[in-house]
Amino acid sequence: MNPILKKLLNPQQIEYFVVNHHFIIQETSAKVQHYADTPGDAIPGADARMSFPELIGIENILMSIIMGRLPGFEVKGIARFADQNRPLYFDMLAIKYEDEQEDVPSTLLILIEDTTEKMVMKQSLIQSANEANLLVSALAASKDYIDKVIRSMGDALLVTTTLGTIKTINQSAQWLFGYSEAELIGRPLSLILLEETLICQGRHRYILSQKELRRELQIVCTNKAGEEIWVEFSCSPIQTELEGLYDFIYIGRDITERKQQEIEIRGSLAKEQELRQVKSRFFSMIAHEFGNPLSTVLFATKILQDYGDEITHAEKQKYLQHVKSASQQMAQLLDDVRLLSSAEAGKLEFYPAPVDLKKFCSELVESIKISYGKNHTINFICQELVTPATKNDNESQETQNLPALDPKLLRHILTNLLSNAVKYSPIDSNIYFELNCQNNEEATFKIKDAGIGIPLEDQEQLFESYYRAKNVGKIPGTGLGLSIVKQCVDLHGGQIEFSSETGLGTTFIVKIPFYQHR
Repeated sequence: MNPILKKLLNPQQIEYFVVNHHFIIQETSAKVQHYADTPGDAIPGADARMSFPELIGIENILMSIIMGRLPGFEVKGIARFADQNRPLYFDMLAIKYEDEQEDVPSTLLILIEDTTEKMVMKQSLIQSANEANLLVSALAASKDYIDKVIRSMGDALLVTTTLGTIKTINQSAQWLFGYSEAELIGRPLSLILLEETLICQGRHRYILSQKELRRELQIVCTNKAGEEIWVEFSCSPIQTELEGLYDFIYIGRDITERKQQEIEIRGSLAKEQELRQVKSRFFSMIAHEFGNPLSTVLFATKILQDYGDEITHAEKQKYLQHVKSASQQMAQLLDDVRLLSSAEAGKLEFYPAPVDLKKFCSELVESIKISYGKNHTINFICQELVTPATKNDNESQETQNLPALDPKLLRHILTNLLSNAVKYSPIDSNIYFELNCQNNEEATFKIKDAGIGIPLEDQEQLFESYYRAKNVGKIPGTGLGLSIVKQCVDLHGGQIEFSSETGLGTTFIVKIPFYQHR
């Protein structure tokens, strides 16, 4: 530093330190450490903000001084309380300092003046004045505070501190939340809010930047009984008797009924959209699945009508067989639609009867082989049969030991699962059908194939009506089979689950409890 400037500062008991534009200390006077927040930190090469945290946040102002845009900046009344019996007060003045040497960047000279005696005297005078005016100020602030609270009252009213502690409530708030005044006063606002984040952020944003608080803030609250209620809050800050310290008024209105109506409307719209999608899939399926057999029937009848006298008897039989096959296909489709409609309308009935499961499944497998599986190997495995029970004189020898299931519904379940396994598996592949009756309580049917599998994104909707996975390609199908299977399993009180991976096959497991036939 300039020696002349040092001589001028010493008699005035003014200390100093010099920082560059990075706020790194370049030079200090002898007693600067006395004023540092942490003694020993105010040394050349250190960041001045570590020892004088008052510089934090005013960096832009200090840079403006270095660049010559501002003449200087003063911070008054800085306090240090290292000695509880005698606090230390000082002022800081920041000015631009230019070195006498050329080409040396300008720096910042920060002067420190000890104002302890002055501040102690000032505080004493302020305290005396405050004591003299305390009653008048308190009465005026109290009146102003109460007036603002009264004017702000609407439905439920709550007043909280900056930290969210409840100070005041009105009767409407007690009715809305089910708490008495004594139960809420002094408690945190989070007691009645399931999510306090938005309100807490609003308070902090106002305190830090004076940004306007959000209006009509919809928050899920809870009352004393634990019931969730929707409340629409508006919030206003109130300046307390202490400068810079705010309380917050919340006016809340119960909008639970309105929210429930909105939820119901959204639910109805979602159901309507889902219904439209189901209808769209239904009409698409009808158009596709009826199109081919109808074309076959029309073509065959056209040939028979126009060329019946010219074709051979064998050819006539061939075309008639095409008509019969197509008609059966359409009839089966109509039966599936009627069955599903009956199930969804609750009209599908459950008629349990004694069933020889091993014989039933064996015959069903042979039927599937003839109808669908000529190019596949269906391996039927019967793990364990139901153990015989004590003979009942009222029952026949043939049925007394057999479990009771609905054979019609069971046929729908197994036929759909086995035919799907055949349809979606490559030619000459193996399909495994396993029957397991581990006890006298339920039968487990396991059907495993090595087919195309079910994509993960389609698995959640697999049992919906008219829904087909995206990887089925041109393989014919209606999207009704698995929906029918699910309905039939539910009527038995059973369970169905599956595991699948695209390209690696699918495994379905159906568990059906035995109906206690008597």
